[in-house]
Amino acid sequence: MARAYIVLLREDLPDNFLQTLDLVPNTSQRSFPYTPDGQTHYESFFLLDGVNLAVALTGAGPITVVGDNYGLSSYLVDRIENSGAVGTPALTSAEAVQISGLIEADAAAGNALTAAVIDTHINTPAGVLASGLAVGNSTGTVEEIMRILSGERYKLPANTVVEDGANAYVPGIKGYFVTHPNVEGPGSVRNQYGAVRGRNPFTSGPVVPLTPPVQTGTEDTNFNNIRQIFDTGDLHRSAGSGALAEMKAATFTFINSDYTYNTGVAATDAVTLAGTNIPAGGQAPAVAVYAADGTVI
Repeated sequence: MARAYIVLLREDLPDNFLQTLDLVPNTSQRSFPYTPDGQTHYESFFLLDGVNLAVALTGAGPITVVGDNYGLSSYLVDRIENSGAVGTPALTSAEAVQISGLIEADAAAGNALTAAVIDTHINTPAGVLASGLAVGNSTGTVEEIMRILSGERYKLPANTVVEDGANAYVPGIKGYFVTHPNVEGPGSVRNQYGAVRGRNPFTSGPVVPLTPPVQTGTEDTNFNNIRQIFDTGDLHRSAGSGALAEMKAATFTFINSDYTYNTGVAATDAVTLAGTNIPAGGQAPAVAVYAADGTVI
């Protein structure tokens, strides 16, 4: 079944505030193993969350990634070749950040983000020519961008080479969507005293692990556990006249006392996914809903 994507559009919504209770099946009422994955859930993952940051690059050829990077601009640097430029280089950090901003602004406005729209954004920076999601060696997809916008984290590891010594884009997928972290260290599985998963077999008391868990492969402590939402009739009904319709509305209003609203104080003013201030009355859409092809639901 095709997936759909619910994108949180404002930073001032607490993780346990918005809930889509009119989707089917209800997550807390389904019967294992006969009922498919539950669809009711909290809307909790705002893209501009302090982990997904502007991609950081260094060097002049080869060009490499500085530290582990997460987010949409990292995805674009990894996946998009500047196919029409001389030597077919990778995107620069500034170009990737500009393209990311255009995509995020469209989402914040509730606009479609189809392949054609995203390709237009890709070619907007002055230095990017004749490029696109699937042009040349590029391997971007609309659905993966939807995954990032809805809160999944894409990682481009430290020291990844995105442009070689000849200043050409390095083909291939170098980053990945992170998965659930490992939470067990060697001492929490079995230690020298025979404790198994934190329990002492002699006292039945807990054992404090002395070594931290080690993350391997795609495991990552920055993982967000995003519920997969499916493109069903119930989702369309919710987006048309139900809970999601109320969240999508331009008249959606909320004031969070932890923020200020359009006061000109950048440190405390609540912003939208476009980076613009939420008006003084707290009125701005909470979500946008997309099909897998980037069309608006």
